[in-house]
Parts: sequence; C-alpha cells; structure tokens
Amino acid sequence: MSDKLSEEEKYERKLKREERQREKDLTDRLDKRGYEILRILRDAPNHPEVKYNSKYFEEYFQTSNITILRAVKKLKDMDLLEEKQVNGSYVIKKDVEQFYSEETQKNIALVASMRGLLLRYKDTPLYDSVTELIHFLEPKVAKEDAVFSSGRIIVPPQMEYDINVKNWDRVYEAIQKNHKIKFRYIKSYTNNDVIRIARPYQLILDNGSVYLFAYSEYADLVLLYDLNFMTDIVVTNEEFQLPKNYDFNNYCAGGRLGTFKCDNIRTFKIRFTGYAKDWIKYHKWANDQKIEKETDDFTTVSFTSAQEEKVFEEVLKWGSQAEPLAPKSLVKHWKQEITALYEKIK
Repeated sequence: MSDKLSEEEKYERKLKREERQREKDLTDRLDKRGYEILRILRDAPNHPEVKYNSKYFEEYFQTSNITILRAVKKLKDMDLLEEKQVNGSYVIKKDVEQFYSEETQKNIALVASMRGLLLRYKDTPLYDSVTELIHFLEPKVAKEDAVFSSGRIIVPPQMEYDINVKNWDRVYEAIQKNHKIKFRYIKSYTNNDVIRIARPYQLILDNGSVYLFAYSEYADLVLLYDLNFMTDIVVTNEEFQLPKNYDFNNYCAGGRLGTFKCDNIRTFKIRFTGYAKDWIKYHKWANDQKIEKETDDFTTVSFTSAQEEKVFEEVLKWGSQAEPLAPKSLVKHWKQEITALYEKIK
C-alpha cells in the first residue's frame, strides 16, 4: 500500500489547514487593552525615565498583574512585542517584516486616507472609537503608527473641538438605548432653572461644535442643543419610540449648510461676482440650487432652504463678492449688518 497521499487527501488537508488559520485569525484580535498598551509604548521613547513594565500597566489599568501578563503574552503571540524587555520596558517589535496581502495593502492605504479625512474630528470620541476599531481589525497596523498616518487624502487643519466628554458619553448612552434624558441648558438666553426632558435623536458635529438634535418635551418641538452647554444630564429609564423621519437632514428643506434649521422654507437668490461667481458653479448650498443668470460679470443662483441664518453667514464670508437679492428678510439682515460694520470704522 502506498504511503503517498492522493490528490483528494492533499486537498482535504489543505482545507483543514486553512480552516485552522481562519480560526487563529479570528482569535488573534487586538482588544482595547492591547491597543492602549501599544499606543503607550509607541510614545515610550519620549520618556526614557519611565519603566513600561507589568507594574506600570498594572497601576495604569488598575487591574491585577496576572491580567497584564496575559495581555502582554497575547501581544507577543501576535508578534507585536519583543520577547524580552529592553532597559526594563516592553518594546514594540520592529525588526520583523510585516507581510500584507495585496488586498490588505489596498485596504490600509484606503483606511489611512479615510483617517486623514477623519482628522477633522480628531479631538472627539468618534475619532478615538474609529481608530480603535481599525487597530482591532488590523492589529499589525498598530505596531507602527507611520503606516497608519500615510494617508494621501487629507483635510487642512480645522477648528479644534473642545468637547465635554462626560456629556458625550451620557447622551450617547441614551441614544443607543432610545431613552429620554433630563438636563439643564445653561446658555445665557435660556432659563437655567428649568429641567429639560428630551428624546435624543442624533449627535451632530459641525464647525468645531457638537450639537444634540432632540425632541424637547419642554418646548414641544425638535431643537438643537450645544452639548457643552448641557449640565446635570441624567439618562432616565423611560424609553421612547424613534420616529421614522428623525434625521436632522429631513428638517433642512434641502439646505446643505450645517447645523441650523427653522420652520420657514424660503427661496433664496444670491448674486456672486469676482472669484465667487465661478466658485459657486461648483458648490451647492442646497439640493435644488440652480443658475438663474450668468454673464461675464456675475452669476446669480437660486435655491430653497430652511437655513436662513447659515445662508446669511455664508454670504458675509464672501464680502463684496456676494449680494443677496431674496428673500426680503435676508436682504434686510445683510444691510443691517453692513451698516453696523461701517459704523465701527467711522
């Protein structure tokens, strides 16, 4: 009887090996603690006076030493840490070439570019969560941050977010559960003594601020709340039914100018000159925007929106290159603002 394996037996063994490898790949995922250890160790060379050993991480995570040793062993088994400490500290393994499939290399390049776009939200919990998720899905990327920072599609430096993280966590918890919240709203024009009860629909990131879009039982309508001006937030046990049309975009009447809405849908007409007359042809302030008239000297566009305050802000940004023609309320507001500015320089 021949000891040689038949082609069918070889194929079956190959399938079993591949299945074992798939199971190993699913097991070897980078958990949140492992990600945090790697993040700290990447910065370790900047602090040579610190010993990043099991004792350090035991105190950092406020957990047992055996738990840290298990986490470190897993990182070593995943070929992410050196087997031996260097000068009393764990060290990320860098002398082993990282092998990526062609498909994985494409994915890393794509994700790195997407991370570049996400830099706009770097100082928000959203950015941290996405970064952790990517490291969880592709652990080897976490070894060397340069791999992950090589995005070729980026955004320029943006206005920095200053978020009350505790408020974010509580509101986000309520959003996930569809539970009502109670809080005080402490903006200067509001009654700080009133307890608001709201049904949180969405967190909206816009222009350096985070807003909660919610149905206010106090005001009996949907409102935008600046997250940083909410205080004494309590997530109640009272659940609510999320309506089908809860999305903030449904309240903008086709406007595309960020977090502002009102109940009145208006038709806008703006005349642009100079550089702005060509710029506006390639940028939409609303879904139904169209060119009303175009000459060598100007471009006039019209559109509908429920975001008059945002339209007003955008018109002012263009200075003398943008002139509102309609509605009358916008024209009046624009003239008042220009007059007030002129008074300041007299």
